[in-house]
Amino acid sequence: MRNVEIKAKVLNYEKICNLAEQLSGAPYKLIKQDDTFYKVNNGRLKLRFYEDKSATLVRYDRNDEGGPKMSNYELLEFSSNEHDKSELLNSMLTKCLGLGGRVVKDRKLFMVGQTRIHIDRVEGLGEFMELEVVLREDQTLEEGQSIANELQTKLQVSNEDLIECAYVDLLNKV
Repeated sequence: MRNVEIKAKVLNYEKICNLAEQLSGAPYKLIKQDDTFYKVNNGRLKLRFYEDKSATLVRYDRNDEGGPKMSNYELLEFSSNEHDKSELLNSMLTKCLGLGGRVVKDRKLFMVGQTRIHIDRVEGLGEFMELEVVLREDQTLEEGQSIANELQTKLQVSNEDLIECAYVDLLNKV
């Protein structure tokens, strides 16, 4: 699976939430996430736990650069009934690979067409906005970048507020 992403610092949380809701035409869905990252040689690997005890293992690679960037990813989902399996996987990956960090956040999810707008409050870090333009098979990187840039403008996010790396990288620098 592929998407184009933009991530930025949020300077006015209420304002960007209101803009995102206007663009979406619907209220947000609140998602509480607890991500454990593992040390890996290529890309990133995280196990995301949700409030309902379900989980998703996510492997992705994305260049650390400003502006819209391509992300390739794979998902392995665990239902809340499989909580013991996801906890065991977390233990195994931690023992084998080591911990790369942890990110705990409250995420407001808004949908605009094929794009997920995330407005995040990240523990120990602050407030951020993330766009994920989920690309169809026939779509090019440039089409995804165009959609992301248009939404960035509509959300009034300046290029100066863009960040290049993942939250876990920012947290590890603190």
